[in-house]
Amino acid sequence: MKKIRGVFVFLIAAVLLSGVPCAHAGDGENIGYASRGVSKIVGSLFAIPRGMLQGAGSSFPFGIVTGAIRGTFETVSGVVSGTADVARGSAPYAKYAALAAV
Repeated sequence: MKKIRGVFVFLIAAVLLSGVPCAHAGDGENIGYASRGVSKIVGSLFAIPRGMLQGAGSSFPFGIVTGAIRGTFETVSGVVSGTADVARGSAPYAKYAALAAV
């Protein structure tokens, strides 16, 4: 009886271990999207001061205003595209949130 139980446990373990898919197949790509999104978000925080400094170099009073407008546009577009990249990179892991909550 012990021999049959041991063979049965071994077969169940072999089936479970051989049926596990490769969980890390797309992790590099997903992490790449998430890190690119974070760098876009952090980098876009400095778009307004950078635009103002670049504008001040071209023409002093009006260059600052146009630099601020251009920097605001770059900030908004950087945050939106960075958020989309972070969401795209972290979306495959959302299924694990339900398992963690249980």
